[in-house]
Amino acid sequence: MKKNNLMFLILFLCGLTGALVVLGIFFNKTENEKQNGLSNHYDVSAQNAIAYVTYKEGRPQLFLHKEEESIDAVIAEYDEDTMILDPTFSKDGSILAFVTTNKNKETELTSTVHFYDIGKRAITDVFTDSSTITEVEFKPDGSSLLYLSAGTYENYSPITGKRPHDFDVYEFNLNEKSHVRKTNLQQYSIYSLNVAPSGDRVYLGRDDDSDVKTAEDSYMVKQRIFEIPLDHPEEMSVISDPDREVSIFSFTITPAGNEFIFQSISNPDESGIFEYELYKYNFDTKEEKQLTHFGEYVSDPVISADGKSIYFTLDRNFAKGSPDYHIYKMSIDGEQAEEIGLPN
Repeated sequence: MKKNNLMFLILFLCGLTGALVVLGIFFNKTENEKQNGLSNHYDVSAQNAIAYVTYKEGRPQLFLHKEEESIDAVIAEYDEDTMILDPTFSKDGSILAFVTTNKNKETELTSTVHFYDIGKRAITDVFTDSSTITEVEFKPDGSSLLYLSAGTYENYSPITGKRPHDFDVYEFNLNEKSHVRKTNLQQYSIYSLNVAPSGDRVYLGRDDDSDVKTAEDSYMVKQRIFEIPLDHPEEMSVISDPDREVSIFSFTITPAGNEFIFQSISNPDESGIFEYELYKYNFDTKEEKQLTHFGEYVSDPVISADGKSIYFTLDRNFAKGSPDYHIYKMSIDGEQAEEIGLPN
């Protein structure tokens, strides 16, 4: 009788273990599959075509939307273990670059940059790198790509888990197929890589830690916009208002090259949930103007090629759960904001 009970217990435990393994696999899979809807990765071409990324049960899809031609087509789709990052048009709108990288980087660290030829409707792999590439930008003359790459993927905190670190700017020459590291910043985070219209310098967002001397100082660090000459990166300087008391987050530069459209907190002194809006800053006149007043989370500005319109994302579910992104368009002065109707 005891042997029968022992055998029953062993079989029960084996069955339970098997069931838990299956459930573990199932729930691990559905974590990826829970990702749905429009992401905040998009770009607008010189012809006002919109490339945007959505997720369907965790699978990323890259769409090309041309409202005037009633076109909304999937141009790339990957499995639920992959992310599509930073679709970026060339200056003439003929090529769309984008990055794919794996969601789970516990065992592997790799990113691939792709080109989608608008005319030929064909995708080619430009290069694959054993790093996390987060953003790409074409030089205005189309000779090369500038990109942000993380040198390491480490767990700097037991709370946050593994994250990309040691960011720097790199250049990939499209003719010579060669990579050159352009900066030696090794920053915890760099974002919003922009190339100047002249092509000889880049702008990016990062912590302004130049005055940090103690651990206490690090709590006072603000995020600002930096200008970096590509041939003389040691001459890097802050080009946004150095006295601004509130950090600057995602931003873009106008085609004329004399103004930034950027995201910042509009209610820093209030209790409760922060509200993020868009601002315009002219670094010739040093004048700043708030452009949006949604009282929610406005981000990711993109300026049309003619410099007359600003596209941006609005998260209608900010601080409430999964993001609910929508793409809007307004005039360069912050007027006539309207949502872009994307079928997908």
